[in-house]
Amino acid sequence: MDVGAPPEAPEVPIVGRLPAPASSFIGRTAELAAVAEARSLSRLVTITGPGGAGKTRLAIEAVRSDAAARTVFVDLTRITDGGSVGLAVANAAGIRAARRTSALGSILWWLDADGEALLVLDNAEHVLAETAALVVALLEGAATCRILLTSRQPLRVAGERVVPVGPMLDDEAASLFWERALAVRAALPVTPASRAAAAELCERLDRLPLALELAAARMAVLTPAEMLPMLDRRFEPLASGPPTAPARHRSLRACIASSVEALNGRQREVFEACSVFASPFDARAAAAVVDASLTDLEDLVSRSLLQSETDPEGRTTFRLLESPREFAREGLDASGMVSATRRRHLAWMVAEFGGAQYPTIAESSRFATPSFRLPELRAALDYASEADPASGLALMASSRDLWFRVAQDEGLLRVRALLDRYPRADAVRGGGLVTAALLHNANQQTDLAHAASREALTIFEPNTLGAAMSHYLGAVSCFLSGDVHGAIDSGTAAVEAFTAVGDDPGRGRAMSTRGTAFVIGGRPAEAVPALLEALEVSESAGDGWSQGQILTYLGIAESDLHRDSSARAYLAGAVEHFSRVGDISLLGIALARLAAIEVRRNPLGAVRAAASAARREGAGGRYHVITLGDIDAVRSAAEREAGAEAVAAAWREGERLSMADAAAALRAHDGGRSPSALTPRELEVAELVRRGHTNGSIARRLGVSERTVENHVAHATAKLGVRNRAALAAWAAERDHATGG
Repeated sequence: MDVGAPPEAPEVPIVGRLPAPASSFIGRTAELAAVAEARSLSRLVTITGPGGAGKTRLAIEAVRSDAAARTVFVDLTRITDGGSVGLAVANAAGIRAARRTSALGSILWWLDADGEALLVLDNAEHVLAETAALVVALLEGAATCRILLTSRQPLRVAGERVVPVGPMLDDEAASLFWERALAVRAALPVTPASRAAAAELCERLDRLPLALELAAARMAVLTPAEMLPMLDRRFEPLASGPPTAPARHRSLRACIASSVEALNGRQREVFEACSVFASPFDARAAAAVVDASLTDLEDLVSRSLLQSETDPEGRTTFRLLESPREFAREGLDASGMVSATRRRHLAWMVAEFGGAQYPTIAESSRFATPSFRLPELRAALDYASEADPASGLALMASSRDLWFRVAQDEGLLRVRALLDRYPRADAVRGGGLVTAALLHNANQQTDLAHAASREALTIFEPNTLGAAMSHYLGAVSCFLSGDVHGAIDSGTAAVEAFTAVGDDPGRGRAMSTRGTAFVIGGRPAEAVPALLEALEVSESAGDGWSQGQILTYLGIAESDLHRDSSARAYLAGAVEHFSRVGDISLLGIALARLAAIEVRRNPLGAVRAAASAARREGAGGRYHVITLGDIDAVRSAAEREAGAEAVAAAWREGERLSMADAAAALRAHDGGRSPSALTPRELEVAELVRRGHTNGSIARRLGVSERTVENHVAHATAKLGVRNRAALAAWAAERDHATGG
């Protein structure tokens, strides 16, 4: 390569020196380590991330202690239309004779002149192609050259190692916000309440440094709590950056706009349409709702406008950070495409929850598992309530168990609003009425639940899923109100209808209403055999929720009969089932009675469990008077045992516990491995395993399915913390020896 005459005075002038920021650098420990590792592996490292992520500050901090003789910092934001990246690098290096046509040669002469050099090229995204060409030429032409680059998207050249930078950690974001806020207002109150408001502020600002700095600047005249409501229209309050900052860093809007303005028409259309998603989404969802290809998604990810992540199930998902999402939503509104996009989003959610077909018990339970879908459900139902109540009711019917398990009050408000907008007496309304009956029962509004189920029965044909569910929920409203005979009659009709349509899980649930009615009606001795019969059906059907519900009322019945050992075993089994399926409301019923049984042995642990149950983890709904009585009894008994002050402290602790954790703490007090951790049937199976029986022979001996035996073995090993059948057999042998069997 002909690089021409050597440049004059190869030295680093002030213009190319590494900036010395006036404020402190906070956090980013993991990112600094990642940059250091990448630099040890490659001569070209690119720090990528969305605008305002702090890429420049990270790069400066990463090389501040670099041992290289020459470090040159090049601010590429100064390059305007027609400017040259090569000339900017040459000027920053102090190569005075460099011209546009000879910039590359001049830089190579300079690099060869005095050993190793580090070039820090900052903010390259608007001159990406020219920067990539220059970087390749420099790395190929000078073995002593190393380059650290910051950009919203990578160069995509050979040898490049990319270090992505996203939101800060929670504690880092809070530290940055408070340091900057107290710098502008030293007297700003720092209290538990203001710290909580600041934590929410940081989260809503995506924990990105630029947004946090802009928000902190407003603390001169606001508190964190005062600013929170302003974030609904965040671009107005976050528009007061320092006048000396680059234009795109003086406001949050300008920062995002500088990335969006670089998109072509198709890219911008996909970016804006993605704003309809309220939570992370996968490529399949993007294709269905916004007609986005993998190439479209990859392009937005590479530009740091879309974040890619891996969810707990190992799927790749995508999301817009909140500030870009608001910007994209503004664009979607302005384009006139918002209604059409939201309509596709609603159709996608209906399809995700099984389409418009009325769900079986098993399908409804399966749809209740992905609680991460709640934000998308809410977004879809918001649109449905405005434009398509029929689709909204279909969605409420298929997602009914999800609302029952985690958001009862909200679900009831939503389904009632949709029913008000859809008066037509057809299967769509019938499905909504069934959901309303379910959620009215959860709120102990038995008259309203009964009315909804009776109306649904006038719509559905006999011996259909809808009719079966209507009879079943009618039975529930009867037993909750103390009408034992009504519960038995409706439950019998439900059993017949579920049998007719071949829904075995539904049949097990319907059968349980008889025994549950006996429990609530004060007839526990009659309840036990009825519930055990229903339990066999639910076990054979593999209905985990129903097994938990039946075990709960078996535990209550045994407790009412003063058989606390078996009551503990049943209730422990119920807690395990509900923890596994994600139900909160019935988990609280089981936990409250378990606490009432344990209060004399472990008063403060029982109080914590009762407090956790009382809070219901925000699911809404109301407990039956039996459970409310259990909670009150725990508190009263514990105060007699431990004193009011200790109980009050334990109650506060329990309110912060999940019910699963509170239940685990109760079990831990008992050692977790006692026989009371297992149900009577699980103890029986464990003993048969000890004697060497196979699952098949156990099933024949007990008159149940082999699958039911497999479930018992799995539950027993999980409860006892042992790994396999051999370990379960060893535990049973130890127990037999200890009891002299």
